[in-house]
Amino acid sequence: MRLDDLAKSFGDKAKFFGVYIREAHAEGEDQVIRNLDEDVIFEQPTTEDERAEIAATCMLRYNFSFPMLLDGMDNDAEYKYQSWPDRLYIISPDGKIAYQGGMGPLYFDVDEFEQEMHKIMS
Repeated sequence: MRLDDLAKSFGDKAKFFGVYIREAHAEGEDQVIRNLDEDVIFEQPTTEDERAEIAATCMLRYNFSFPMLLDGMDNDAEYKYQSWPDRLYIISPDGKIAYQGGMGPLYFDVDEFEQEMHKIMS
């Protein structure tokens, strides 16, 4: 996956993390054909252990080399960062948002994210 390649290319200059939030395409909610075809079928988790299990499956399926953090069952990170179903952020060393990408999947733009990373890092 392209994000993993970016994480590797920035090496020690930047830390990459994924944050696993509420399941975007849970069974019986908003399932998509692609997930059905690829056998990516999960119920919406109701406990942190269930959420962690799905996040681990995601990590293995996509072979991410960067850590995956879990949003709590109160979905605090999802709400504060408006990240459902997916979104890219760059957080500066002082903890401020340096870049907020568009809402995925339509406006999930890895090319734009990469350009912003290069600007910020230079």
